[in-house]
Amino acid sequence: MNDYAPILLALLFVVVSFSLAMSRGVVSLLASGGALAGGAAVLLWGFQALPLLARSSLGITLGWQAALTLSAIAGLVVMVVLRLFFGIAFKRFFQHGSRWHAYADGLAGGVLSLPASLVTVFFFFTCVRAAGTVQELNYIDSLAREGIEEMGGRIPPYPTPASWRNVIDRLPLLAPWLDWTDPFSRRSSRNAAALLLADRGRLLREHLRQDPHIGPQLEGDWSALAEDAHVARALQDRDRVALVTAPALQALSSDAGLQSSLSRLRFEPALKDFVRSLELSSESEPVPSP
Repeated sequence: MNDYAPILLALLFVVVSFSLAMSRGVVSLLASGGALAGGAAVLLWGFQALPLLARSSLGITLGWQAALTLSAIAGLVVMVVLRLFFGIAFKRFFQHGSRWHAYADGLAGGVLSLPASLVTVFFFFTCVRAAGTVQELNYIDSLAREGIEEMGGRIPPYPTPASWRNVIDRLPLLAPWLDWTDPFSRRSSRNAAALLLADRGRLLREHLRQDPHIGPQLEGDWSALAEDAHVARALQDRDRVALVTAPALQALSSDAGLQSSLSRLRFEPALKDFVRSLELSSESEPVPSP
């Protein structure tokens, strides 16, 4: 049940918003939802587009931290402006005497609150996916390190945020939309980064090669990708965001022949199985006699 926590929170938010719109009116919820949609669009677009614009127009490299900061500031400004604009606009639209006033609350108001609620849920899911991706990549990197076979029985479980992300991605029709809007945690890009990290660990690589879906993908020349300057720096700094957004990795994961197969990969079962194999191996080792 813990894996479904984000879904339950999202449903609770929708129900509470529906009830508030029925009893107190939908104007505030619609204004806030519209403002959040605009601000989030600026944030997500800017995070992806600003480094590309800086590189193509100015010939400079803009790190993801700077891109995120600038995009967040711009998104916040847009959200404040839109909140004021939509607040005035919807208040006049649903004012007394208007033909739409009857839809401002009650059951009609609750129904009208759903688009605003879904915008908030969509942004919430995007944030959960990003956190889950960072945690999963950290986990894979830890499993790929030398001497991992000596850690059997002491390896932490698969990260909960990553399990939350995977549950969200299994919701019908949602993952493709999130891939389209999410500049960081789209499945093809994050899975390419996961394969690159897994390829660096001998035991983990050998185990994942037995997986019918992951194994064929590991046959690619991931060592060549690791030699790219941006990728190598991200690997050295253990910067997961820089790794996933590295131009070379983005180009590979966007390849028409690889994108679909990369998007279908699921690492959670294989990683859990790898950890169990290390635990069983440690349990079967003979205890040295005194």
